[in-house]
Amino acid sequence: HVYIIDRNFNVQQFLAYDGGRVTHMKQIKQRNILVTIGEDEPVASTPIIKIWDLDKQDKSKGAPTCSRIIKVEHNKKPFPVSTFAVLENMSQIAIGLANGIVILIRGDLSRDRYIKQKIIHEDEEPVTGREENRNTILFIVTTNKVMTYNTTGRSPSIIDEQGCGLGCAIMSDTTHDMVIAKDEAIYFYTPDGRGPCFVYEGTKTSVIWFKFYLIIVSPPASQPTRLTVSTRPALSLGANNTTSPATPKSPTYELTKVTIFDTVNKFIAYVGNFSQGVRTITCEWGAVYILGMDGKLYRLEEKDTPTKLELLFKKNLYQLAINLAHSQKYDDASISEIFKKYGDHLYNSKADYDAAMAQYIRTIGQLEPSYVIRKFLDAQRIHNLVNYLQELHAHGLANADHTTLLINCYTKLKDVARLDQFIKTDNELTFDLETAIKVCRQAGYYEHAVYLAKKFEEHDLYLKIQIEDVQDYENALEYIRKLGPFEADRNLQKYGKVLLNHLAQPTTKLLIDLCTGNLFVQPPNDAETSSPTVVVPSYPQFLQFAVPTEAPILRVASPPRLSKEKTVPAYKPPSVRIFMSLFVDQPNYLIQFLEQVSEKRWGEFGVSRRSVESFENKDDDEGSHSSKEGQDNIEAEEKKAVWNTLLELYLSEAYLPPVVNMKDTKGRKNGAPGSFSVATETERVKERLVRKDKALKLLKEEEIQYDTNQALVLCHLAQFDEGIVYLYEKLRMYEDILRFYMAKDNTEKVIQALKKYGPHDQSLYPLTLTYFSSSPTTLASSTSELLQILDYIDSHNLLPPLQVVQALSRNSVATLEMVKGYMGRRIEGERKECEADRKLIASYREETEKRRKEIEELKTSARIFQVIKCTGCNSSLDLPAVHFLCRHSYHQRCLIDSDRECPQCAIQHRMIQEVRRTQEANADKHELFFEQLEESEDGFSVIADYFSKNTMAFAKLID
Repeated sequence: HVYIIDRNFNVQQFLAYDGGRVTHMKQIKQRNILVTIGEDEPVASTPIIKIWDLDKQDKSKGAPTCSRIIKVEHNKKPFPVSTFAVLENMSQIAIGLANGIVILIRGDLSRDRYIKQKIIHEDEEPVTGREENRNTILFIVTTNKVMTYNTTGRSPSIIDEQGCGLGCAIMSDTTHDMVIAKDEAIYFYTPDGRGPCFVYEGTKTSVIWFKFYLIIVSPPASQPTRLTVSTRPALSLGANNTTSPATPKSPTYELTKVTIFDTVNKFIAYVGNFSQGVRTITCEWGAVYILGMDGKLYRLEEKDTPTKLELLFKKNLYQLAINLAHSQKYDDASISEIFKKYGDHLYNSKADYDAAMAQYIRTIGQLEPSYVIRKFLDAQRIHNLVNYLQELHAHGLANADHTTLLINCYTKLKDVARLDQFIKTDNELTFDLETAIKVCRQAGYYEHAVYLAKKFEEHDLYLKIQIEDVQDYENALEYIRKLGPFEADRNLQKYGKVLLNHLAQPTTKLLIDLCTGNLFVQPPNDAETSSPTVVVPSYPQFLQFAVPTEAPILRVASPPRLSKEKTVPAYKPPSVRIFMSLFVDQPNYLIQFLEQVSEKRWGEFGVSRRSVESFENKDDDEGSHSSKEGQDNIEAEEKKAVWNTLLELYLSEAYLPPVVNMKDTKGRKNGAPGSFSVATETERVKERLVRKDKALKLLKEEEIQYDTNQALVLCHLAQFDEGIVYLYEKLRMYEDILRFYMAKDNTEKVIQALKKYGPHDQSLYPLTLTYFSSSPTTLASSTSELLQILDYIDSHNLLPPLQVVQALSRNSVATLEMVKGYMGRRIEGERKECEADRKLIASYREETEKRRKEIEELKTSARIFQVIKCTGCNSSLDLPAVHFLCRHSYHQRCLIDSDRECPQCAIQHRMIQEVRRTQEANADKHELFFEQLEESEDGFSVIADYFSKNTMAFAKLID
């Protein structure tokens, strides 16, 4: 009979073999089919295979429908079946007999179709195990060997020369490996051969596979067996944690031990002793059922994972707990918590700091790093802490504080090799760069700080270390040059003064290249960041020309193209004024800087010799007029600032090289650290003359737009006479030139200036006369010059006599004897002029009287015309004729009908009328009169002219 039991232990039975017995059976997992092997007769007979469809009931028999009956046939005497295996798809069944024969049955076994039986192995040893994996590889196990047979091949192949007893071979459901239990160990086999094994000594009677557990049934033994895989105490899977369902005091004649081994986590999960023996073990409904020889059924239930873990924690079996959590697919946070407990156990209970740190490292990403760091800081276990911090950085989870702590640990341990390995790595950056550089600087490891700053293009930090810490000014300067114009501009503003104090000449050269557009752009970097140009006060503090620049350097997207014919900068040079203050201790180099910048950027005298355009301006040809005008104004202010500063440097004695003894200058070179270069007295004098010549040349260049007033102040401060005179002349301040020479009591220069500028400004003559008569000494030394001036004034009629007398009489030094000749000539000339004026007045009166009489005549008397020729055609006058009062007569035919006045006098009359209309119109234009009055040097002459020519206009004003 076959008995079917459900979860509630309801039993259903049916007769499978009439008169015989069931020896083997297996239920197909994928389909509700039961395969049984049995005998129909009580005496040994041929085995019969029956296939039962459990879903179809035969109502007449009250049993499932038997869909197929297969008789196992072979040519020899029937032997009982020792083992069998069937594929889940019901395509193959392998039968192993006790006489060593293995029969393979192939075909559609679930249906009544043709099948084929084949003997694939025949030997003297009985078959003790037979299993098929999902790849149709048949494992054949006898008492002496283990073989594999590919059901599509020809003959079995031996993979081991040792077999096992009946019931000691089983197929693993998880890995589909063959598991064979031998006295010395448990072996796993793959189709390729023997795999891993677990040493478990003792006789085994059977093995069963449940989930990933291997259930081992062992007979009574005189010595206790042991499993070398794990010596830890076993764990019971039973609900009540009992290790034996039998009473210990009962007799142990049939004592059987059941051991359940966890093949994944490698430990014994359960050990139980059954005093009455075990009939069979089956696994169903998630539990293990053990049927004892005494008829009792025992159920072993697997504890849930949290309970297992708690038991492991109590026994401090953390490694097993970790393996168990992994096998149960616990999340990272839960597994990390186990590692933390394991680490705490090793740290607190075992004081095994190295092992504890190994566990804490495995919590990275889940456990707060400060928890671990605090423990190992307190214990002064720096080596372990270093390992943890390194792993923290390797996982990319370190913050700035972790980087600081790690580098501090390296420096405290003086472990330069590991510091090099951490810093000088080619891998991706795993730490906070700025923090690492900062800590290396603080610890004095400048080489590592410089390495990081340079590698990751932290330009600011690199220069800060090189200049402030290492004082490697040469490398810093070269680095700035390679950065391109934008970064060079920013960093030179920051470090330019320091670099000038130590490397004056190279720094000046770099500044010249930058400000003239010759510091060519390097290929741009995406990590670069731009910052605005910082405007600093100009060099001369008392000169108010420093204004913010509106033209910062423009970054470009590609390197400049260089031409052999000329070089055009690919960026707009920065303002020169920004860098003037850097030269506060290096005036000589400031002169060099400004001279070369002005020459290369604008031409020697400010005339632009090449175009300086940014890429932005090149693409904006239609820029607004106001924008261009603004740029022009900025450029003009830039030039003016340069020229003003240069002029100050040329003229100021303070900026000349100091004079020292020759022995003091030994070994010193121009440009070495220090405030100024040095020179001998001769060199100083020569340098002064050279600079004065440059200053005068600068002042006289018409293209240079310097501040004239400021230049004049500088020339006065420097007592630069040539410059003062030139600027006075440029400003047409001729009186100031004369007074300048008078202050120096230079009579010769006074006379030269008077002759040169007197024709442009008559006020110079009274001033000169006053100067000559200012003191007896001056008058005595310049009497002849005074007389020459008087003759010149007289000959050119430059001054009225009264003004000359007033000028000479201010200081009561000049005598009448000196001006007697001049006064005589002037009085005689004025007398003659007065006489001529009287005669002219008389003639005007006479003519006026004559005109009045003529007008009266025309009003009161008739005019007799005696003209005999026509005025128009000059022929004899005949009638009809036209006579005009102006005594002109014409043929009537010579006149136009519209002519009502004499054609000959009409033009003159119209001119007079036009003048009169103009005068009357101007009578209301007072601003014109006052404008002429202000512009004229002799206002009285303007008024007199108006009276003489605008009588009618003034008459109208009076009316």
